[in-house]
Amino acid sequence: MDPGSTTGSENWMRVSQEGLEQAQLLHEQFLVGKPAGMRALLAYSDCSGLDFSGCDLTDADLTAARLGRANLTAALLRGVSASLCDLRQATLDGADLTRADLRGSCFRGAEMNKSILAEANLSEATVVLREPRQTEILRSFREAVGGDGSDMGGGDATPFPQGTTHNLRADFTDAAMRQANLARADLRRANFTGTILEGANLAQAKLSHATFQSAVLTGANLHGADLEGADVSDAILDPEALELAELKKATHTNYAARSETDVAAALREHERWLDSQGQKGARALLAKADLSDRQLARARLVMALMQGARFHRANLQRALLAMADLTSADLRHALMIEADLRGATLRRACFNHANLSGAKLGPLMDVGVHHTDFPANCERAKFVGATLVGANLRRANLLGCDFSGADLTGAQLQEAKLDGSTFAGAKLTDANFDGASLKRVRDLPKKR
Repeated sequence: MDPGSTTGSENWMRVSQEGLEQAQLLHEQFLVGKPAGMRALLAYSDCSGLDFSGCDLTDADLTAARLGRANLTAALLRGVSASLCDLRQATLDGADLTRADLRGSCFRGAEMNKSILAEANLSEATVVLREPRQTEILRSFREAVGGDGSDMGGGDATPFPQGTTHNLRADFTDAAMRQANLARADLRRANFTGTILEGANLAQAKLSHATFQSAVLTGANLHGADLEGADVSDAILDPEALELAELKKATHTNYAARSETDVAAALREHERWLDSQGQKGARALLAKADLSDRQLARARLVMALMQGARFHRANLQRALLAMADLTSADLRHALMIEADLRGATLRRACFNHANLSGAKLGPLMDVGVHHTDFPANCERAKFVGATLVGANLRRANLLGCDFSGADLTGAQLQEAKLDGSTFAGAKLTDANFDGASLKRVRDLPKKR
């Protein structure tokens, strides 16, 4: 039975919502053994944006289906055949994908909180190019990704000759997977860059050579997991997790402990460097430095290089951090009231539960002989539970940021780039979004 129409791409059959519901009904009859039932065969179907919430598609065929931005909340997808499936920015909260075949599938930017992927196969898929749609999958999954999680297109001009073999790994880049169950799943070489895995169960999972750069793994269960060759650099981990035998064979950030004397000396030399316009002193190079719990109130760290540094619970109140590079820095629970972060690079930084009340994250204006404005770059930063009361985020790059549970009361977000950001449970009283770009924003109330 044709569950939809053949309009659209000649390589993918477009399925309508009505056609999907008909296929679901027949599949449910199939599952209970009724003669009129029929297994849902949705391989190479375009189901993007459709509503699958609560449906039972156990053992269905979704091979290479397009499910981008589809709603699969609480769907039963146990044992589905879904290798090379496109699930970018889909909602899979509470979905059950136990023992599913998801080799090489793409979940970039998906919401997968409390999803179940126990014993699922999420290893690499080997693709031999024999037809145009296989080339299209390969090119699509390798496209450049915008900060909002959208695919920018045209990012890969590499020729893909017919008959060549390519490996595609499962991709969870920037997905939200809080309390997801991935126990005993095969996730070899999977990409979890920037993924939120707070409280996730990864016990006994196969994770060799997987990538967890800048991922959040606090509270995650890693017991019995195979992490040989995995990359957890700049990932946010519990201190006790670093002592696990499972992580000994993984590549992780070796934070440099800095004494109070060393830090004071670095600050003095940096101030000399600033005051002399680089002629004296030395620029502060604090990448991967562990500055947790430090008292750095009013510190003058303009243009300092602090990529991947740890400032957990640090006092940075009224610190001067304009034009500093804090890419992938750990700023959880930091005190940053009225800190100056204008023009700073904060890409993938973690500000969870930090206090940024009155902080300046707008542009640094009229810089240099060319009078250039430098907006703060917070792309893909995490502000979960952060306090941003009265903060200035005008014109900031906030693409793909997570503001879940944050307090943005009175925050200034005029002309900010907020595409793909999440505001679940955020306080937005008197927040000003005038002129802001709000494409594909999640959980932002219409009335604020």
